[in-house]
Amino acid sequence: MDKIDRNIITILQKNADVTNAALAEQVNLSPSSCLRRVQRLKRTGVIKKTVAIIDDKVLGRNLIAVVEVDLDRHGAQAQAVLHERLRQEISVTQAYGITGESDCLLILKLMDMDEYRQVCERLFNHDKNVIRFRTSFVMNVIQS
Repeated sequence: MDKIDRNIITILQKNADVTNAALAEQVNLSPSSCLRRVQRLKRTGVIKKTVAIIDDKVLGRNLIAVVEVDLDRHGAQAQAVLHERLRQEISVTQAYGITGESDCLLILKLMDMDEYRQVCERLFNHDKNVIRFRTSFVMNVIQS
């Protein structure tokens, strides 16, 4: 991967909708050469996928919660059960297994506190593997 590849990645991370012609112009390549590079970056797994970033406010998901979860058991089976429940929960937009005081860090995008209470009921309150969870609510987004 060279400087041109890194420039392509930087531009695509900011706007994956940029046309190949515009991208080629920004990195000083011919359109065909630029397209070959982008295809290679995809083929080799550097670019894993192209996604749409949704404006959560338009969908009414204005409340962002950061939840730390402490677990009792850490075995593969216990984690697989939790991971599957997290995948099925629409409000969970990011989930990380972490080191430190907590075992799991979740980012939730919620419509309101009522939805937050419902998510807590489904994910935490009745799960014998969850020792405790702590939630912080985002006051403002510094960078997006």
